[in-house]
Amino acid sequence: MRNRLLELLLPPRCGGCHTVGSWLCSICRGRIRRLQEPLCRRCGAEVESARNECGCRSRFKALTRLRSAVAYEGPVEHALHRFKYQGWTRLAEPLALLLAERLVVEGLAATWAVAVPLHSARLKQRGFNQSELLARELRKRLSLAHPPGKLVRTRPTPPQVGHDRRWRLENVRDAFKWQGFGLESRSILLIDDVCTTGATLDACATALRAGGSGPVMGVSVARVTV
Repeated sequence: MRNRLLELLLPPRCGGCHTVGSWLCSICRGRIRRLQEPLCRRCGAEVESARNECGCRSRFKALTRLRSAVAYEGPVEHALHRFKYQGWTRLAEPLALLLAERLVVEGLAATWAVAVPLHSARLKQRGFNQSELLARELRKRLSLAHPPGKLVRTRPTPPQVGHDRRWRLENVRDAFKWQGFGLESRSILLIDDVCTTGATLDACATALRAGGSGPVMGVSVARVTV
């Protein structure tokens, strides 16, 4: 009821083009580029020809698989920026829908859904964790559960944006820890908004595996393509 009243007073605006009427309009949805086959079977990167892997095995030590729904460009780039940095939290629903659609196509299934955490200082500053909002929507849509504990960021880390793969790996190394009961070898979907090199997702997966999880599949709404 509260959300309906807010929408009457402040009608939804498209996160992609700012048009009034919905949080992600049909025109912008049609302009969003889905990642196209062939994809690396392990990390989901677009590759020139079909093959098992693209050389990602040496980079990813803990992730079983990595998948993203769309390319980080055009309307979805604008929507994710507004979602993450401008507090457009209602975009969580349409953005999570893009990811859910991809997961259904991929046939990825898991017991639990876990979000990439923010450090407590960053969470206090921003007021919400965008990855956790996406995870909540996916739990509802895909009938996933929250595990008995939480993944935490043990130290603040500088933003990854603008740095190369090696710097990113070192920046998040040992920056996460699982707190709670053992994960009982259960499979986990690890959720983030944007994936660039996958360094953060792999560091989180390392902590989950140390906590006793089974396969950890990293998923993000968008992927930065090069």
